[in-house]
Amino acid sequence: MINLNFIYIFGMKKQLDLEMIASFFIISMFKWYGLMKIQDQLEIQGKNILLLGMWGLQNFWDELILLGNIKLLQKQKKNLFIVSQNGKRLKQFLEKEVDCSNIVFIDELPRGFKSFFRYLKEGNFKQLKYFFQIDTIILWGGEILTEETKTAYYYWLNSLWPCLFFRKKFYIMGGVQIPQKRFNKFLFNWILKHTEHLYCRDFDCVNNLKQYGFSKVSFFMDTSYFVRKDRKKYKKTSKEKYLVININKNGIHFLEELKKTLKQYENQGYTYYFVPVANGGNDTPDPKILQERMIPAFLKDTENDLTYLPELQKEFPQIKIASWTDSLEKFLQFLWGAEQVISARLHLFLISSFIGIPTIVYPYQRKILKMQKVISEVL
Repeated sequence: MINLNFIYIFGMKKQLDLEMIASFFIISMFKWYGLMKIQDQLEIQGKNILLLGMWGLQNFWDELILLGNIKLLQKQKKNLFIVSQNGKRLKQFLEKEVDCSNIVFIDELPRGFKSFFRYLKEGNFKQLKYFFQIDTIILWGGEILTEETKTAYYYWLNSLWPCLFFRKKFYIMGGVQIPQKRFNKFLFNWILKHTEHLYCRDFDCVNNLKQYGFSKVSFFMDTSYFVRKDRKKYKKTSKEKYLVININKNGIHFLEELKKTLKQYENQGYTYYFVPVANGGNDTPDPKILQERMIPAFLKDTENDLTYLPELQKEFPQIKIASWTDSLEKFLQFLWGAEQVISARLHLFLISSFIGIPTIVYPYQRKILKMQKVISEVL
């Protein structure tokens, strides 16, 4: 339940703003008119579709969003082209779940001088031919255009120039926030001008964009929801009592709160499993770093979620690490057996909610609060 007087962001008490109050009435209106149903049909023009997003970085949620996208578009017999930072690794994950025979994996375009020279050296410029073959480009992800992520606009504009240069149909799917900074507003308006339609995953986004003057917008559930049709099939098969936990790079704001929660279970025979939702993109970590951080070598990456693991292990040495990269089906079965999921990651909160696991989520960004409302109203 969200307190209508105060909310907690970054561990600080802040008074609720008018935007949050307005969204309460918007949600009520959606519910009253029966618009809260989860649709699974996308109206995307074109046969050959290019998907842009943060793919191939071993981020569980981004890969799930992509997997849901692929399943929706393959139902419509679309041919898919996916831009990623590591196509080989991404394909290894996806081919366990979907047919990849009609998917072309394209390396990311360069964003600077170093990446440009590497792009030329590796012969990736040959892949530019695919941009002539595509009909439509979809910018897809979680919270895509937001000032809460400092590099969001720079990142996507470097990715979007082909769709404008080659004059392709352009769609956006995910979370979008109205910018406040002047230059970002200019870029935001420029992007919207070239957008055929924007599918938002939360109702605040839909309402705000319409108030902003952009009418080609509608609600569409976060596509990770469509990864599994039979979301309620999972059953607890292990007698082990365990909690699944996660904390990300913003975890410093909630680390002590997480420790207090874990102490409540300490003498009740529970095992703690830490899930690094984001493993990072580095395939060749320094062995010394792995040793210093007490991280098993099989994880390979040392970015993001693993930052606070050593701090937790000092106080709770029984913490084990659970990997999601080997098999999505096995991980979902493992997740369903948990007594509770405790996470600062929106990623883990949503998938746990989809399959019906009690979850505590720490709202380190506004996107978590927005998706909490969607879950409470739609599921």
